[in-house]
Amino acid sequence: MVAPAVILVLVITVYPMLESLRMSFLAYDLMRINIDGTPFVGLKNFDTILHDQRFLISLKNTFLFAIIVVSAVIFLGLMMAQLLNMSFRGRGVLRSLILIPWVTPPVVAATIWVWMYQPERSPFNQVLRALGIIQTNIRFLADTTTFLGGISIPMLAVSSVRIWNGLPFVTLMILAGLQSIPVELYEAAEIDGAGALARLRFITLPSLRPVLAILITLLGLGAIGHFEVNYVMTGGGPRDLTSILAVVAYRQAFSFYRFDLASAISTVILVLTSLIATFYIRSRMSET
Repeated sequence: MVAPAVILVLVITVYPMLESLRMSFLAYDLMRINIDGTPFVGLKNFDTILHDQRFLISLKNTFLFAIIVVSAVIFLGLMMAQLLNMSFRGRGVLRSLILIPWVTPPVVAATIWVWMYQPERSPFNQVLRALGIIQTNIRFLADTTTFLGGISIPMLAVSSVRIWNGLPFVTLMILAGLQSIPVELYEAAEIDGAGALARLRFITLPSLRPVLAILITLLGLGAIGHFEVNYVMTGGGPRDLTSILAVVAYRQAFSFYRFDLASAISTVILVLTSLIATFYIRSRMSET
């Protein structure tokens, strides 16, 4: 019974990964394959992408995207889990409703949010204008102004969709972790005069460390290899401000037919995700 599942995994995951790795060391240009073939070129493809300005920009954007998404989802998930862990009327209904973003496919979510971020129709612009905060509509997906080391409004816009999409899962995982913490610890701390922040710092966060570690790892892996939202919402624009590694790899493969360069970029993604996974495994092993 196990063998078919193993074979399926090998066919749909391991084989494409190994084939992509092989192609990254070949000259695999579909526009010239009938003329030049696919000769072995060693590390030439990696040298090419490392000297490509768009690749370097996308590498920086990928790390920026990952930092924004991971930090925001963990922070908001912790706050929402604390809220849902309280006793109040309608708590069960609210717990069910927060699953909606999680079950929404990323492409569908991106399409919905593209409409939400249209300057003329955006409810965010309407609220900000009503409050007198802005006079002209914010171009959420087209503004090229950057701040804080390269963060742009389009980057925040696409990041917000990934945050919205992944927040329910993180919230429920943290909520499960919170419910496993003995209530007696909080009661004893409260008797000793510990405030809410002290209880969070010395009880909640240490108790949630294993859960937070796996969540940060999963979110980091997902952010490094992310593709759908950025491609659907902005295509990597404007001016490559939301271009990330997977988007550049897709363009190289299906716009320029350079499957060798696309495979090299995919290999970089594989290396980055492997480093994150290795760091998590080693940190867990050191704790045990």
